[in-house]
Amino acid sequence: MKRKITYNLTNSIAIDEKEVLKYPIPEINEMDVNLSQLQRNFNIIRNLLKPETKIMVVLKGDAYGHGMVPIAYELEHFKCDAFGVVRLIEAFTLREASIKIPIILLAPIIPSQASWVVKNNITPMVDNEEIVKALYKSALANHKIVNVHIKINTGLNRYGIEPEKATEFIRRIQQEYPKVIVEGIYTHFQDAEFNSEFTNKQIKSFNKVLRQLAEENLRPSIAHAAASAGILMYPESHYDMVRCGIIMYGLEHKEGEKNLPRGVKQLVTLKARIIRIQSLKAGEFGGYGSKFIAKKDTIVAIVALGYGDGVSRNWKEVLIAGRRVPVVNYFMDGLMVDISDIGETVREFDEAVIIGTQGTESISWEEASKYLGSYADEQIQRITERVPKHYFYE
Repeated sequence: MKRKITYNLTNSIAIDEKEVLKYPIPEINEMDVNLSQLQRNFNIIRNLLKPETKIMVVLKGDAYGHGMVPIAYELEHFKCDAFGVVRLIEAFTLREASIKIPIILLAPIIPSQASWVVKNNITPMVDNEEIVKALYKSALANHKIVNVHIKINTGLNRYGIEPEKATEFIRRIQQEYPKVIVEGIYTHFQDAEFNSEFTNKQIKSFNKVLRQLAEENLRPSIAHAAASAGILMYPESHYDMVRCGIIMYGLEHKEGEKNLPRGVKQLVTLKARIIRIQSLKAGEFGGYGSKFIAKKDTIVAIVALGYGDGVSRNWKEVLIAGRRVPVVNYFMDGLMVDISDIGETVREFDEAVIIGTQGTESISWEEASKYLGSYADEQIQRITERVPKHYFYE
């Protein structure tokens, strides 16, 4: 039996089952998030690491569309070591939700954000002295210290200081900004999934920086480089901590391949009700425009999930009555599907599965995204707040 945990959409506060009974709002679509599977994924990935290696779970993009605060609550309970985010609002939201563990910003801040970072005990990435100065001034004003992580640019060429400048940069911080503590140092791989030669060059470059810092007694206590691909493919890059992103949510890090550790699976089932069944005669339109004109007498169903809910146009198939049926037209609030082959077994208000398993058939995020020319994590993040998220333990 599933124990459901529901979260209020506006503030993501958990409501237990007794509370839910006071507010029985039947939904016509929903995203079910399996917290038991999240725990299994976490434990499996944790076991790939050395016992002393910390694990940061990346929660950017609303935990890749899974709901940042509910997922954070669970991961904190599982003894996750840190959370990684990109926007200050993400970090602030976690602190407002009483998350206590370290929160690391993985993208640059601007000087006006420094006071928020310091006051909320957030750990920013820094790669220039102007930000260090702003953090130092705020730390002084608030009688606090601030931990930072220095990013090294080894080839992604997005953020970070150049490797040859790292030693002097960290020495200068220690000497001139004593309220700013360099806790961590890290880099980011440019194409770990498909370019092992370049990734190994990046690892070599980062190792050289770490050696130089160690020789100067400047090496920070936490070095990290491996994200999801690095965790699975480059164990030598695990260092003191890893940054686990999409594989924590059961999504493949390498497009078109199946490389997830055994037992790591996606968390989400996306489903909706059939709210109308229509019979079309040959030559009649189905929905807007001329995208679908019935070539023969056809039975169509309207599934209550559309691009206003985040299901992109050109979605190919859904599951009804345990069978794959084609999507033939799209609306903001629904999908039109052709159920002619199974019409006699389908009734209005039956359940359709957009992502997940029904009977012996399954549709994964990776499969659905392939037909959209997109990526699984991108599609999940498009699901809007009007699709309620229901969190449950098996």
